[in-house]
Amino acid sequence: MMRSRRTDQPRASTLSVHAVLNRLVLACVLPGIIGAVFLMGYEYRNEYRQRERDTIQTARALAEASDNLLARTQSMAHALAAAVPLKQADLSRFHALAREVLAQSGHAVNVVLRDRDGRLLLNTAVDFGNALPAESATAQLKSVFVTGKPAISNIFVGSVLKRPIMSVYVPVIHDGQVAYALGIGILPQEFNELLRAQRLPDGWIVAILDSSGSIVARSHDPDRWVAAKPSAQLLAAIANTGEGSIDATTLEGREARYFYSLSSRTGWRVAIGVPRADIVSPLVRGLTLVAIGVAAVFVFGLIVASLMGKRVTRALEALVAPAEALGTGTPSKVPEPDIKESADIAAAITKAAVILQKRDAELKEAHRLAKLGTWSWNLAADEISASDSLIEICGRQFPPFAQQRGTLLTKESWERIRLATEETMKTGKGYDLEIQVIHGNGEVLWMKSRCEAVRNEAGEVTYLHGMMQDINEQKRTEQRVRDAALHDVLTGLPNRTLVLEYCARVLAAAKRGHGSAALLYIDLDRFKTINDLYGHEAGDRVLREVAIRLLGCTRKEDMVGRLGGDEFVIVVPNFKEIHSRARSVAEHIIQRLEPPVRFNGIELGICASIGVSFFPDDALDVEELFNTADRAMYHAKRSGRANYQCYTAALERETEGAFLIEARLRNSLRDGGLQLHYQPVVDVKSGELIGAEALVRMSFPSGTDISPDKFIPIAESSGLIAELGKWVAREACRQHKQWAEQGLDLTIAINVSPLQFRHQNFADTLRDIISDVGVDAERLEIEVTESAIMDNLDEAVAILNRIKSLGMRVALDDFGTGYSSLSSLTHLPIDKLKVDQSFIRSLENDAASRSVTDAIIALGRSLNLEVHGEGIESENALRYLQEHGCDQAQGYWFSRPMPALEFMRWYQQRRQNPVPT
Repeated sequence: MMRSRRTDQPRASTLSVHAVLNRLVLACVLPGIIGAVFLMGYEYRNEYRQRERDTIQTARALAEASDNLLARTQSMAHALAAAVPLKQADLSRFHALAREVLAQSGHAVNVVLRDRDGRLLLNTAVDFGNALPAESATAQLKSVFVTGKPAISNIFVGSVLKRPIMSVYVPVIHDGQVAYALGIGILPQEFNELLRAQRLPDGWIVAILDSSGSIVARSHDPDRWVAAKPSAQLLAAIANTGEGSIDATTLEGREARYFYSLSSRTGWRVAIGVPRADIVSPLVRGLTLVAIGVAAVFVFGLIVASLMGKRVTRALEALVAPAEALGTGTPSKVPEPDIKESADIAAAITKAAVILQKRDAELKEAHRLAKLGTWSWNLAADEISASDSLIEICGRQFPPFAQQRGTLLTKESWERIRLATEETMKTGKGYDLEIQVIHGNGEVLWMKSRCEAVRNEAGEVTYLHGMMQDINEQKRTEQRVRDAALHDVLTGLPNRTLVLEYCARVLAAAKRGHGSAALLYIDLDRFKTINDLYGHEAGDRVLREVAIRLLGCTRKEDMVGRLGGDEFVIVVPNFKEIHSRARSVAEHIIQRLEPPVRFNGIELGICASIGVSFFPDDALDVEELFNTADRAMYHAKRSGRANYQCYTAALERETEGAFLIEARLRNSLRDGGLQLHYQPVVDVKSGELIGAEALVRMSFPSGTDISPDKFIPIAESSGLIAELGKWVAREACRQHKQWAEQGLDLTIAINVSPLQFRHQNFADTLRDIISDVGVDAERLEIEVTESAIMDNLDEAVAILNRIKSLGMRVALDDFGTGYSSLSSLTHLPIDKLKVDQSFIRSLENDAASRSVTDAIIALGRSLNLEVHGEGIESENALRYLQEHGCDQAQGYWFSRPMPALEFMRWYQQRRQNPVPT
């Protein structure tokens, strides 16, 4: 939607260039001043915080020095506590020794010895033997006896020295117990010396406080304030935090900022009081000087900027007239300013005229290449003007709108524009339409037309301005994309979507005309096998060839489509003899698909199962038509493949039965509903049991047996044959192992379907099963039919060799019914030939069957292969095989197939009552 616009002239600016420059200069200066103010404030805060950090660091250093003094005293106390005289309880000698140590220390004033009750046993400040005053035990003293660790007392007035003192106590250990507490006293003067050593400013007040907050040392009037408490504000602050600062009043009554730090070793604190003036005054003086310098620089910059601004203003004002002339296209001489930037603008103005002319030409060329043109429509006068490029695209001039109907515009497009224009005049909103224009040569072109409305001062729409672009090629591309979306990429045939659309149209036409139609649902047989054996490239080659052949079987009116995979359909529209026509097409397809498809020197045999359904006989809508044709195709596949079947109600019932069998098979595989029966194999000469053939059996939950002839083909067509074969192999191996453990040693033969045999992982599956079950592979036999091998002899030989490498035996089943050649037979790694039961059953009354049987037995002997006859149902048949040298036999003459338990009972009875041969 394009916006509308008004034709009002823009309001002229009331500010001159000179005024703008002055404001610009002011705007440049003010941020600098503001920034300088913030910078000075920032520097002030940083400097203040740095002074705080430095002062706290000084407090930490004083606390460390105090801790070191106490630590030295504690070390001296430990040494005295370990002295020999004290251990020997010779207090007289210890008294003398302690005085000597005090004299050498230089900082301690006395040594005392107290017992657990706090009684004073010794004090070096009193001659040994003199009476000592009685004193009670302090909390620090008691902690020495309780914890066995040193303790530091708070400041107190000594009972002997009669002056403030503090003591460092250590335990005296006798026999693993604290016997005494030895203390060394230190006068506050020693800590005052630490404060003087720091040489702090005279106005600063420094104090060392013990753990109770009492003053131990002070830089000002130490004797007056020793043992006193500092101000309440400071005392509260140091009680709550280990380190920090606070505004408080000194003991002299002056305001100060106190910085304090806690010793983690002793619990003492150092507080430094700094007068506010000592902190603020230096910062203020420094920042004031910086502020004056910044202000001077800014004032100077303002003056210079103002002078330069006037010069620039004059240069720019000289360029106004040439610029206005450029806008109107009038030639004008451009002055030569003495300022580089103004000179550059002057040069740009000079160059702009040339560039504008060039751009105008380029714009016209761009419009031509983009097949784009502009137009303007004066609604009041009904005058339409068009650009040269638009006239060239349309191949004609633009007449008034009323005359464009059927000439410049198709009637439908003209009507759409008329309605859109009326709406635009009402709302002021433009339009964006795809329309069809009639070229001057008569060709109809697709074009996109856009416009926006122009209003006058009264708000009325008076003009329409817009553009038109040729989108004819875009429309063709969209059509090609749509065609591609509706066709199969591989074969080029219509895909499912297009087939369904066409089928719907065919049925709709048939309903209107009371006609008929047919649908042929085609599924390629054995296509999955080709894909698995030779890869998708071979499968694609087959699909393309099938598409070509199907097209050759149909009329122009018929639609051949690919639904996906190996499924194709043919829609046969209304035809007089629709039934005969559909059958004819199906028969033609089966014939056309008979020749194999050649791929990389290989002949790939293909055939198809076709289901046919008719409208309205079998279905009344597209979905039902497809479903009935699909069921008919399924029936054709089960009927031997390479044939077609027409849908009938009876077929529906049969199909439902097949679905029930498939469902039962799936449930049986999942829930263990399958069972193996075993038919004995005997040695023809001795009559001894030498093996058994495993045969899978399945039944409905009601107990009704399902013939293998029914569920095996369904397993193949539904893709369940591999899973079924795996179950049979594993169960047969398990049963073989169980019988071997029970003393029944025989060979079990396992039937393999052609689809299972050709699976690329067949041999690996057998290997894994044998390994998992733990069975002897040499007592297992795989039975493969001739057809499974001869479809691809080289591949079959490779698979058989892999099976033989596992230790298993291989038998060629149903021999004589296939088409294997003698030369091929000599290359097969097999151990046994099984004569098909159709020959065995006809031995008594069919000379041809006897001839074939004799030939197979002779062939087996010549190739050093065992020969096995199956289907023995009479004594005469058994005797015939004995006489002609057959090795093994099985059939109902010996026993029907039996479950495992019944087979074991049969075997045990046979051992007890041997059957003579």
